[in-house]
Amino acid sequence: LGGRKVVREGFKFAERWFLANGGWGSVSRESVGSVTGELDLEKLSLKDLKETVAPSGIVDDRRMVELFCGAARASSSGGGAQYEASVSFGSEGTGPGQFQSVGRVAVHGEGSDQRVAAVDEFRVNVFNVCSGECVWSVGSEGDGPGQFQNPNGVAFNQRGEMYVSDWSNHRISVFDASGSYVRSFGEKGGGEGQFVGPLGLAFTAGGELVVADSGNHRVQVLREDGTF
Repeated sequence: LGGRKVVREGFKFAERWFLANGGWGSVSRESVGSVTGELDLEKLSLKDLKETVAPSGIVDDRRMVELFCGAARASSSGGGAQYEASVSFGSEGTGPGQFQSVGRVAVHGEGSDQRVAAVDEFRVNVFNVCSGECVWSVGSEGDGPGQFQNPNGVAFNQRGEMYVSDWSNHRISVFDASGSYVRSFGEKGGGEGQFVGPLGLAFTAGGELVVADSGNHRVQVLREDGTF
C-alpha cells in the first residue's frame, strides 16, 4: 500500500513492532509475513532494500532475492520506477551556493569526488554531489577575465576543467578543477573559432569541444584550446 515513502516507513514500523514483541523468540513467521505482506515492498529501491529491509532479518532469503531482482530490473529499465531526490543543491539568494535563476548543469567525476556545476545569472556554482556542499563558485557580472554577461552552457573536460559559454560576451571561459580562472577564447564574428551568442557545450569521447554557435546557425567542433 502507498508510495515508496509510505512503504519504507511502514516497513520500519513493522520492524519496531517485531523487536518490541520479542523478535523470533516470540513472534511467528506467519505473523511477520502477514504484517509485511500488507506492504508493497516491490516499490522500494535497491538502496532501501540494502539499507533497511535486508538488515532487519524479518524478510526471508527467497523473498529478498525476488525483491533485489525486481529492483535491479526497474533500475536498469526505468519502467514503472519511482524516483525521489536523494540530495538537493542551493537555495534562493546571492550567496555562495545560492541561485537567482538556475540554468544548465554538467557533471564530472565519480564517487565522493563527483561534482555538479550549475549556471546562475552571472556565475557558476559547483557542488559535491555526495555532500551537497558548494565547493566553489566562479564569476561575476562583467566582461573581464573570469566574468560573465550571460553564462549559458557548461561542460567538463576529462581533466575536470570547466568550460562555460557566455552568450553576451561571445566567448568560452575555462576554469581549472579548483575553480581558478585559466583562459578564455573566442570573440564575436562568423569565422572559425568565433561566436555569436554561444549556448550549449559538450565534449566528445576524443576530448573535442562541441559548441552550439546560435547566432551563426551552426555547431563548431574545436580543440580544447579553442582552435580548429
